[in-house]
Amino acid sequence: MAGPMFARVGILSGLMAGVAACASAPPIPAPVLSYANAGCSTTPDLSAPLSMTPDKERAVHLVVAEVDETAACIMRNGAAVPYVLLALPQDYEDKTLIVGSQLDQNRIFAPEVVVLDAQGNQTRTFNRDEYFYRGSIYSVQFRPRQDERYVLVAAAPDMVGKAYDAIQIGISTTAVYTPYGGATFNSGTEAATSRTFAYNGTVKVLVNDADTKEEN
Repeated sequence: MAGPMFARVGILSGLMAGVAACASAPPIPAPVLSYANAGCSTTPDLSAPLSMTPDKERAVHLVVAEVDETAACIMRNGAAVPYVLLALPQDYEDKTLIVGSQLDQNRIFAPEVVVLDAQGNQTRTFNRDEYFYRGSIYSVQFRPRQDERYVLVAAAPDMVGKAYDAIQIGISTTAVYTPYGGATFNSGTEAATSRTFAYNGTVKVLVNDADTKEEN
């Protein structure tokens, strides 16, 4: 009797733990539409950038950084904004970068992408018409230059609060079984989504390598 009793208790405990885990799942972060920070520097901190250099050569290297209340901030055009600083790949000649923000469930970090030299001086910016939705990333695409060392992804206040509405199209398959056999039916599905550009979200970078046979 002891064996089956313990088995039943174990199953019940597992089910209760699963229910508790679902009940305690963290809520989806809401888009932050206002930002104020009195302690922002006028220049980015170059001491600890997030590296874009992979541990080994690969065709695509992904870098992700969350922008939340703990993010560093900088003064740009008279406004305090959060930012992420990334170091360009050490072997940059054969790299193409896609830099921007991930389309999160209900928000998009409003990105302004700026390329910097080794001293943190601005070498390149991008017009808004150079930003595109490349898959799940609202981004710019470029190749690093010899005099460039860092990429700054800062919040763009003029974009915050704007909405990106889209329709996701898919196919739904339904299986039907009868005494005479089975059949499947396909039907189209559409789901409307809306995301808000915000001061918080996820910075995302894809590093595409045209020559993976090189050594770092």
